[in-house]
Amino acid sequence: MGYLLGIDLGTTYSAAAVCRPSGDRWAEPEMVTLGSRSASVPSVLYLGVDGSVVVGEAAERRALTDPDRVVREFKRRIGDPTPLVVAGAPWPAEELAAQLVAWIVQQVAAREGGAADSIAVSHPAAWGQHKKDLLTGALAAHGLTVTFLAEPEAAAMHYASAERVGAGSTIAVYDLGGGTFDSAVVRKGGSGFGLLGRPEGIERLGGIDFDQVVFDHVVEAMPDAFAELDDTDPDVLAAVARIRRECTEAKETLSADTEASVPVLLPGTQGSVRLHRSEFEQLIGPHVEETVAALRRAVGSAGLTPEMLDAVLLVGGSSRIPLVAQLVSEQLERPVAVDADPKNAIAKGAVLAVAPRPSMSWPAVEIAPVEITAPIPVVSAGALVPAAGAAAVSWSDVAPVDVRPVAHVAPPRPPVQPLPDWTRDELDEPRERRGPVGLLIGAGAALGIAAIAAAVLTWPTARPASAGSTVNGPLSTASAPAEPGAVSPAANPVVEQPVGSNNAAQNKAPVGGAKAPAAPGAPAAPVVPAAPAGTTAPPVVTDTSTPPPVTEGTPSDPPPATDPPPVTNPPPVTNPPPVTNPPPVTNPPPVTNPPPVSEAPPVVPSSVAEVPASG
Repeated sequence: MGYLLGIDLGTTYSAAAVCRPSGDRWAEPEMVTLGSRSASVPSVLYLGVDGSVVVGEAAERRALTDPDRVVREFKRRIGDPTPLVVAGAPWPAEELAAQLVAWIVQQVAAREGGAADSIAVSHPAAWGQHKKDLLTGALAAHGLTVTFLAEPEAAAMHYASAERVGAGSTIAVYDLGGGTFDSAVVRKGGSGFGLLGRPEGIERLGGIDFDQVVFDHVVEAMPDAFAELDDTDPDVLAAVARIRRECTEAKETLSADTEASVPVLLPGTQGSVRLHRSEFEQLIGPHVEETVAALRRAVGSAGLTPEMLDAVLLVGGSSRIPLVAQLVSEQLERPVAVDADPKNAIAKGAVLAVAPRPSMSWPAVEIAPVEITAPIPVVSAGALVPAAGAAAVSWSDVAPVDVRPVAHVAPPRPPVQPLPDWTRDELDEPRERRGPVGLLIGAGAALGIAAIAAAVLTWPTARPASAGSTVNGPLSTASAPAEPGAVSPAANPVVEQPVGSNNAAQNKAPVGGAKAPAAPGAPAAPVVPAAPAGTTAPPVVTDTSTPPPVTEGTPSDPPPATDPPPVTNPPPVTNPPPVTNPPPVTNPPPVTNPPPVSEAPPVVPSSVAEVPASG
C-alpha cells in the first residue's frame, strides 16, 4: 500500500502533506519538507533559457541576477485569457500552476520512494468550474489526475481531526492566506463537510499586500534613500529585494512582538525604520475590515446569522495577526477557533479528504474483537418437559438440565428529584424525645402558670380597710393613739396560711383582736387570751382543717365596718396539669423577728379572697 498526498496550492507559498498506512488504517497526516528552512516552498518559478524550471527558494535567488525570467503570483491569473509574458514568451497561468504541482509531486515521490495512490489539490472557495477545468487540463498534460477540494472544506477537515465536532455543526471558515482571502460556511455531515451558501473571497488581498504596506511605510520614512534609485542596476534590484524580505519578517515579528525594525541597506544609504504594532494595525485596518465584511456576506448567503454559527475557524498564515481575531470576534460576537497549525491546515485537510475512513471520526478507533471461548448452550422449551413414559426424577437426583443462575434485576425506578426546601412539611419530621428533667421542668412551669391564673381570676378588686388589716404599702405615720389595754398591731402579727391549705374561708387572720365573721355553717373559732403587756405572743398555728386562732384586743377607733362583697366562686381552671405526689404541708417555723411596722409583710396570692374583720 502506498501513500496519499494533499497539496495546498498557495499564491505565495505552497505546501504538501502525506498520509501513510499504519496497520489496517491510515496514520495522521504529516508535512513534507519542501523548502530549505520550512515545510512550505515559495510559489515562485524561474524559467531558464534551456526550458528548465527552477522552483521555490532557488528561483528567488535567480531573481537577483535575472529577474525577467522569474514569475510570481500566477495563481491569481488562472482563468484570465490573457497569458503572462515571461522572458518574451507567453505562459498561461494554469500552465505555470501545473508546473508547480508537478514539481511538488516529484519531490514527494523521491522522498517516499514511489508515486502517491491519490492526490488532492485545494483551491479557493470562489473558484468556479471553469477555473477547475483549466487546471485539470494542465495537470493532465503532466500525467496527473487529482481531486479538487475547496480550501475552507480542507481547513474544516483538519480542525475536526483535532477537535470534537459533532454532526450538524456549522462552522464559518476565515482563510486569509498569502495572496487571497476566502470565506465560506460548512456543515458537518455523516461523511465530511459540505458547503452552505455561496463562498465569498477577495482575489487580491493577503499577506503580500500587508508586506507591501510595510514596504510603503519604510519608503515614506526614508524618501531620500529611494528617490534616485536606478531600476536597471542589478545591485539596486538585489538591495530592494532584501528590503522586501525584511518587511515580510517584520510583519511576522509583529504577530508575537509589539515592535519590529526594518534595516535599509541601499547603495550609498544605510539606515533602519522602526514599526510599532499599533502603527501596523492602523495601516492594515481597512483591509481586515474588508475581509470581515466578506465573511458576513458568506454567512448571509447560507441563510444564517452569526448567532447560528458554532464557531469561526481562522486559517492561513496571515490569520495569526492579532488584529484579525480581534475584529472577527468583536463584529460577529462568536467564539473564534484558531487552528493549531494555520499555515499547514489546508494541506493536512486535503489529504484527510481523500483518505478512506473506517468510521465517522478521525483518526479511526480500533475496537478489539470479543472472543467467545465456548458456545452457550441453548435449551428449548420442549426439552424442559419430560417425555411420555420417562421415569420421574426424585428430589435427591440432579435434573439433567443446564440450570444456570439468572440474575433478576428489578426494573429501574424513575429518578426522584429532592423536594425543595419550601415544600417540606416540618410537622412530618420526627421530634426528639424529651428527658425526665425536661418533663419535670415542663410540669412545674404548667403548675405555676395555673396557680398564677387562678390567683388573678379570684383576687378581690376592693377591700375594706380595718385596723388589723395588712396594707400593701407604707403605713401612715399619723395614726390614732392606742387606748389603754389595747394591743398594738405589731404584737399580733398576721399568720400566713400555706398555699394549698384546706381553709377555704380565709387566708389571713385579722390582727388587733378583731373578730372575723364565721362563714355560714362553720364552727366558732376558739379565742386565745391576749399576751401580757410588754410581751410578744408567738403565733399559734392550728390544724389546716380549722381556722387560725384569733387574739383578742381592742382596736383603737376602728373604722365602721362595711359589708364585705360576696365571695363568688372562681371560674374553674380548665384542664389543669396533673400534679403527682405533692410535697406534704409542714408547719411553718415560728416567726421570731416580726417585720417592722413601717413595712408590710409579703402577701402570698391565694385562690380565696380575704374576709375582712367585722366591727
